[in-house]
Amino acid sequence: KTGMSIVEALRFCPALTILPPDHGYYRALSDQLFALLQTLMPTVEQCSIDEFFCDISGMNEAQIPEAFALHVKHTITQTLGLPVSIGISSAKWIANLATNAAKPDGIRYVPRETIAAFIASKPIEHFPGIGKSTQEKLHKHGIQTLGQAYEAKHLFWQWGEGAKQLWRKIAGEDKEVVEVSKQRKSIGLSRTFDPIVSREELHRRVVVLVRHIAFLVVKSGVHPATFSVTLRYEHGKKITQRCTQHRFFSEAFLRQRALALFDQTDTCKQNKVNFLGLSVSHFLEHHGQSVSLLDFCEDQKRRSIEASMHQIRSRYGLDAIVSARELGAKERKK
Repeated sequence: KTGMSIVEALRFCPALTILPPDHGYYRALSDQLFALLQTLMPTVEQCSIDEFFCDISGMNEAQIPEAFALHVKHTITQTLGLPVSIGISSAKWIANLATNAAKPDGIRYVPRETIAAFIASKPIEHFPGIGKSTQEKLHKHGIQTLGQAYEAKHLFWQWGEGAKQLWRKIAGEDKEVVEVSKQRKSIGLSRTFDPIVSREELHRRVVVLVRHIAFLVVKSGVHPATFSVTLRYEHGKKITQRCTQHRFFSEAFLRQRALALFDQTDTCKQNKVNFLGLSVSHFLEHHGQSVSLLDFCEDQKRRSIEASMHQIRSRYGLDAIVSARELGAKERKK
């Protein structure tokens, strides 16, 4: 399941086939799917790399939504070769829940009048927006399913406006609209793994994240000014450090910043770490800001070299060029 380390997964399934990730390829497919959906429907909102909300109200096809969903599914399969699950409902987050019910590779339609029956037996953990703290709060009141949450409207009304809005989403009464996707605000990746105490190995993993993030940043054509590193210790403590610098982006600069931030974040160096996250945000072109002129020449030289690296990686894959630091001690000795 998501977040499980490879070692743990192999304990459950020793014959597991493990494929190396290719995040640049996933992003390219996501962009292609987004563009295709925009040709089929007037309003498309990207929720994540592989989730999209689409509004077909006002279209003739909305009269027979399942038939149109089948057409969309067929078009995606024929054009991109991707399997896709589609959930349909009059409410945005019920449609999201229906998509999960449609997996794998199916279609699920939940008309407005059947929403209560559809959610009745579904665990509250399955609903997007109900995190661990809310789950614990509901469990204390004996609420295990969305149907029970629906019947406990009075509790949500006691807990404030945020809880009221959550209940409306569960009931399919929130009237939240599908919004045309806005400019991307951040780019990030994270990894969960078996606990590691070696700081050299953790530094190596930070550099691997840097390579993947750098590829996505260059592909997106943006210049991030804010950099953030998150780590989680084995005992559960999670820490984040961030900094902001107005510089032309380069992989070398990101590597320098990420490693420095990791060292600042790592306040318990004797403890094992089992999670690393790296993200960049506050894109200068979106905020009308400029870069530092003091570092302009150095940054331009780096960008020229890395432009060639990006072309090679785009053609042959992200692993075509890696830094010596990524190889680990054993490989460097070889």
